Amino acid sequence: MPRARNPKRDEAYKLWLESDGKIVLSTIAEQLGVSSSSIRKWKSQDKWQVENVGSAPINETERYDSMKDNENAKNNHGGAPPDNKNAVSHGLFAKWLPDDTKDLMSEIYDSNPIDIIWNNIMIQYAAIIRSQKIMYVRDEFDETSSQTSAEISTTFADKEGNPIQTKATREFQYAWDKQASFLSAQSRAMGTLSNLIKQFVTLADESDKRRLKLELMQSQITKLKTETKVDTNEHTFIVDDIDAIEEGDGNE
Repeated sequence: MPRARNPKRDEAYKLWLESDGKIVLSTIAEQLGVSSSSIRKWKSQDKWQVENVGSAPINETERYDSMKDNENAKNNHGGAPPDNKNAVSHGLFAKWLPDDTKDLMSEIYDSNPIDIIWNNIMIQYAAIIRSQKIMYVRDEFDETSSQTSAEISTTFADKEGNPIQTKATREFQYAWDKQASFLSAQSRAMGTLSNLIKQFVTLADESDKRRLKLELMQSQITKLKTETKVDTNEHTFIVDDIDAIEEGDGNE
């Protein structure tokens, strides 16, 4: 037996019509006490179109007339129950998440998934470029030493009677070890970036000009994977084109 149509589905469309298509979908969800994902689903399936604003859908009058004597809607004035927490998408979030996290969720709740992926691409690419400096290995003699633990003896003391350190444990990182760690980390980062780019290309519109910016980024990834440029001191170079990529950034 087919599932009965949710009456709030028509209420949602009516609110959207009355706003000339300008109302935020999450606002409709909050007023009706349903999830924003449901509103987005209804809008897609029922084909709400901006050009249809101001004109009622086929049989809309009959649908609303049939609701007048519907007992299921008795005493229901629409909107969410008092103190409803749908504004933060789920009551569990409102109860346990920190305020700054909830504020951030509210800001990005209606973000386009494609824009989110693009932002992640830029963050990942910038991190890869920045790591070239942080994880730089000067030469084969580049070593790092750091103290990891120390023991203080109460048996031995200095001239002032203070206990002195009798044992220290140090950790050494040799050039080959640091270089291997760097290459491994860079390889994982490149894989993550490549996957993000594939997702973006799959979802983005063919006319999205950000696709062109990816060509420069892809060439840099290929260069890092297959080519190493060294000078006489064995310095590794990477071209930082992040500014060129960010210039004119946006879905144009």
